[in-house]
Amino acid sequence: MSEAGAAVPRGSVIDSLKPYFRPAPLAALGLGMSSGFPFAMIGATLTSRLAQDGITKSAVTAFALTFLAYNLKWAWAPVIDKFRLPLLGAIGQRRSWLIVTSILVFIAVSVLGSIDPTQDLPAVALAAICVGLAGATYDIVIDAYRIELLEPSELGIGSGMSQYGWRIGSAGAGALALVIAARYGWGAAYIACAFFVAPAMLVALLIGEPVRKVAREWPDYMGRKAYGVFAASFVPVYLLGTWIDQLLDVTILSRMVLVGYAFPLFDLTARRARDAGRSSHLTWVMLAPVAGFARAIMAGWTDPLAMTLLGIGAVAAVVFTLLPPVTGEGESATEHSRKRAVTGPLAEFFKREGGWLILLFVLVHKLGDTLANLTLRLLFEDLGYTNDEIAFYDVGIGFIALLVGIFVGGIMYARLGMKRSVLISLVLMAVSNLSFAALASVGHSNTGMALAMGFENFASGIGGVCVVAYLSALCNLSFTATQFAMLSAAASILGRFLSGTTAGAAIESIGYVEYYLLTTVLAFPGILLFWLMMRSGLVDASIGSAGTQGQGDARKDAPAEP
Repeated sequence: MSEAGAAVPRGSVIDSLKPYFRPAPLAALGLGMSSGFPFAMIGATLTSRLAQDGITKSAVTAFALTFLAYNLKWAWAPVIDKFRLPLLGAIGQRRSWLIVTSILVFIAVSVLGSIDPTQDLPAVALAAICVGLAGATYDIVIDAYRIELLEPSELGIGSGMSQYGWRIGSAGAGALALVIAARYGWGAAYIACAFFVAPAMLVALLIGEPVRKVAREWPDYMGRKAYGVFAASFVPVYLLGTWIDQLLDVTILSRMVLVGYAFPLFDLTARRARDAGRSSHLTWVMLAPVAGFARAIMAGWTDPLAMTLLGIGAVAAVVFTLLPPVTGEGESATEHSRKRAVTGPLAEFFKREGGWLILLFVLVHKLGDTLANLTLRLLFEDLGYTNDEIAFYDVGIGFIALLVGIFVGGIMYARLGMKRSVLISLVLMAVSNLSFAALASVGHSNTGMALAMGFENFASGIGGVCVVAYLSALCNLSFTATQFAMLSAAASILGRFLSGTTAGAAIESIGYVEYYLLTTVLAFPGILLFWLMMRSGLVDASIGSAGTQGQGDARKDAPAEP
């Protein structure tokens, strides 16, 4: 998260710390704690649980696909942003969504902990998907609440507090789960961790509804070609997901494809209907294919009702695609043309110079880091580390090293500027993977684990400041939430997909040492690409208004002092 824009007063140390204790930054800390823990519940914690229960490595790493919910959250973010909950919405749109999603996350995490993987692994996969969906929706609500709560002068401080909160929630829940599971079982561990929703609920109850709102103009219409491409792409993408699930003997990726298409389906269909001069309420006909897929999953693909509902959806998609555009009812041609010309957040980003190349960098820069980190708990289990040792060395020492890395990253960003600090952080994150290869080579060593996890988290802390600041600077201030959701999703989707589909088999085939050496090599294309972008001036040319408007300019070698 970007630290730009922090208005830190000069003077004594006490004066410099006062802004951190204002209500809004403290609220950001609490929101971050609640936002971070669901990620841990389907990440390292679930990996440890499955490995201890004797689940195969390929099946364990396949659960990394449940993280794709976080990569798809941009698809249903408009629902959270536009829809006001009935009854509970009277206390405020953001507060009501925050309370409801807190409850959903609590239930989803508790249910996941109650299922025995050795008895019903598919049920665990479904429960993990539900936690991922609930946690991703939680992130959408929390991000919107935080952005609207913080004043412009508090954005830097609030973003830093939120990042610290996220790390506390993730690491704290992970350590608590290991300690409780070792004594009382995984069911009790997950229920205890579910109470990490409490900070966000307290913020909603004590701070209230944010006063400051972010006004954005979104496209109201969609052309036939774009809608047709979206509709036609579903079948091959779903079949590909199903095929990969069959190879991995899980049912995760195909479900995530359904989620990824279901939410934008209604918004895009409503926009296509308006473009054709029809009522946007016609979008509800698309409930038929959604219900059809739900029926097919429960009763089988030969079920007559499921086939009928899916057929209705297919016909409706074709009809909506073929409807010709007309001037909106009750609108002048000028007004209709103006609305059709509104540029959405994705179109605006890719119209920039080198937009597709920037996206390629975002996709590959964390590939090696993600492939390494999502398999660490498998390494620890195979090396014979106990839950208490993992909690102390991985979570405890790692967390301290992370905090130090965040502090150093802030100094680097201020002293060296965005471009050089990002390049250095990319190199550090790549080299840190070598420490895992060394640990795998040495074997069970508490000192080795402490050094490896210390270096890894130190490098991640630096990257968490510098790289995320760069991604933030890429955003247009008119579409900050959506563009940052897209960029943050793209930053990890490739690594998570490969971890879920190939990591387990790769480790079983070539061993841990060679695997972590491979992840180090895979990190260098991102480094090379960013260096070339620096040399060509593309890094500067692609920066959005979030990195240029206001105090300082991200394109300069060193940001202006506040």
